[in-house]
Amino acid sequence: MSVCVVVYVLLCDGLATRPGWTPPLAHRLLEIRTSSPATHYGISEAVPGSIRTAEHFVGFLRRFLEYLKARLRVQHVVQESAPQFLKDIFDKVCIDRKPLRFCAERLQSLLRTLEIADIADFSAVTLISNFATLVSTYSQGFTIIIEPFEDRTPTIANPVLHFSCMDPSIAIKPVFQRFQSVVITSGTLSPLDIYPRILDFRPVTMASFTMTLARTCLCPLIVGRGNDQVALSSKFETREDFAVIRNYGNLLLEMSAIVPDGIVAFFTSYIYMENIVASWYEQGILENIQRNKLIFIETQDAAETSMALEKYQEACENGRGAILLSVARGKVSEGIDFVHHFGRAVIMFGVPYVYTQSRILKARLEYLRDQFQIRENDFLTFDAMRHAAQCVGRAIRGKTDYGLMIFADKRYARADKRGKLPRWIQEHINDGSLNLTVDEAVQLSKHFLRQMAQPFRQEDQLGLSLLTLEQLESEEMLQKISQMAHQT
Repeated sequence: MSVCVVVYVLLCDGLATRPGWTPPLAHRLLEIRTSSPATHYGISEAVPGSIRTAEHFVGFLRRFLEYLKARLRVQHVVQESAPQFLKDIFDKVCIDRKPLRFCAERLQSLLRTLEIADIADFSAVTLISNFATLVSTYSQGFTIIIEPFEDRTPTIANPVLHFSCMDPSIAIKPVFQRFQSVVITSGTLSPLDIYPRILDFRPVTMASFTMTLARTCLCPLIVGRGNDQVALSSKFETREDFAVIRNYGNLLLEMSAIVPDGIVAFFTSYIYMENIVASWYEQGILENIQRNKLIFIETQDAAETSMALEKYQEACENGRGAILLSVARGKVSEGIDFVHHFGRAVIMFGVPYVYTQSRILKARLEYLRDQFQIRENDFLTFDAMRHAAQCVGRAIRGKTDYGLMIFADKRYARADKRGKLPRWIQEHINDGSLNLTVDEAVQLSKHFLRQMAQPFRQEDQLGLSLLTLEQLESEEMLQKISQMAHQT
């Protein structure tokens, strides 16, 4: 029986749960630095003699692989810590921890010696070597989960081994150790009080700032009801509700008729997006939307998504207008800026909670509860609202930009949800923009877009959101700058 070995190394900030995402720190840790073997992963010893020769090293890897194959022949989920895993491998195949720590470095040295041109052919053995080095390096804050099958195919035996980071502070600890002063800043760091807890540091100063704007260029709206008064929500109980899906479609249809250029719509998952789009097609809503704008859809294939994004921008450039259907935690939700006419409106369909049945997430929530006393619901809500803010924030990329932010779920109107949004979004949400119907949201959107259509120049910002030359040269400002320079 052939056994598929899949190792997921998530050396992330402990928060990211997007499929297919590998954080930058993982790339750095997985890079095998061959210039100085003695400094790899902080190791100051020489390569152990048991794996120093190529023949012995290949035999060592073969024993390690046979052990992994045996461990993957499971009928139920197994979870254990890294020390437990190392103890088991020592008891069963007499593999010590020290040679495991040098596996990645020793393999790279061997490939260089053999002058291998295409190392892609050795990607599988490289993955195994990297896993051996990492599991023997980090004894705390990580867990190993072995599943007999994948979530998508629960009836087909396809064992998966996850090596996942439970402690978010591990990723940022080297930064704190290296630098005396560290500034953590972002437009979506909200609420602030949870970050010192999950990243395990004591902040000297914490501050939340608003946006200095010459005009109100963002308009957040919370749509909680359809025109038929049916509550809108992406909760599991209402996901298949025909009325909810129809009202979501009507919202997108109405917005496509009044919003110029580009609209970006985010869903909570790929499956949810596929089901809704299929239902819109059967109801004829999709055909009506296409009369107003072209529709492009993000998929799990990177090449297809890149092509869809390129064509979406092209449609916005030539004035045709387009709608990009995307997924929160997907490829479009981070790193893509929809500046100016590329994103005049962002619609968030539902609250982007992470898939709560994931065993990795359950293990992480348990770790956060035991180590940092963070309740599961608090973390899940914090994580969901952070991703929602990241999605809608794609539309505002500068002082001269403007856009609509539509939260299409009744739960956003609740104080516990709304209070976790960034301050610069919260301060523009008033009582008149809560629990709106589709028609009410359309009317407010028309009024906002009519205001934004008025002429606006950079000179209009002077003295409001930008300092004038006289203000910069004033004695008060010069004293303030001198004080700041003296303090630093």
